[in-house]
Amino acid sequence: MAEPAPPRPKTLAELEKEHKAPPAGLHKHEAEEQNPLRNYVRDIVLGFNDGVVSVFAIVAGVVGATNDARAALVAGVAASVAGALSMGMGEYLSTKSQAEYYDAERRLEQRHIREYPELERQEMAEFFRAKGIDGPALDEVLDKLQADPEKFLDVMMREEFGISPQMGRSALKASLVVMVAFFIGAALPVLPFPFLAARPGILAATVLALGGLGLAGAVKAWVSGLSKWKSAVEMVALGGAAALVTYGVGTLLGVSV
Repeated sequence: MAEPAPPRPKTLAELEKEHKAPPAGLHKHEAEEQNPLRNYVRDIVLGFNDGVVSVFAIVAGVVGATNDARAALVAGVAASVAGALSMGMGEYLSTKSQAEYYDAERRLEQRHIREYPELERQEMAEFFRAKGIDGPALDEVLDKLQADPEKFLDVMMREEFGISPQMGRSALKASLVVMVAFFIGAALPVLPFPFLAARPGILAATVLALGGLGLAGAVKAWVSGLSKWKSAVEMVALGGAAALVTYGVGTLLGVSV
């Protein structure tokens, strides 16, 4: 008995008919729900966390070494300024470099599409076949993409290289965001020392720093849709361990670190 013939691949028109487009207002509604800072969450978390941990570790080491509140204050302020400037400059250069890399790869791929259109079409076909699209539907998709060179290029960049333009992400804004986040985080372990002696000051700085880390972890989890408690405990544990090690080094050496 002969095996039944495989089902005929559906055309793009048939697939579109089966899967109707969502209501016109849905995409606008989804866009409005997204946080305007979504492209800078990494910068906020990185800057704040680095500000808290690095400056807290420094003031803890200084207190352990000198038991001097003024020395801890001076070291904390200096570390805050230097750290914020360094973070801001590094973020600006890295974000700009990423954008330049994307532009260079895009120009190269654009030249390949212009000079070797059939080869690029074959590559694109392989990407879609891996997603389960074949037959007439695949041909229609490829025809539509090649009719719009910019869209074809966007898809090729995403599928072949796994990179896409960082939408709405500015190198200058990213650097400012990470600098401000660093300053806010760094301020927490420094705040007690103008008002308290070294030992009470480091206790207050510990409470502020660990509380700030816990809050930052919870906010990060809220934005990402993850467990707030797990994220908060993780950030507190890592920051506390760094400060404890530095405090111990300062106490053992008896010198400012």
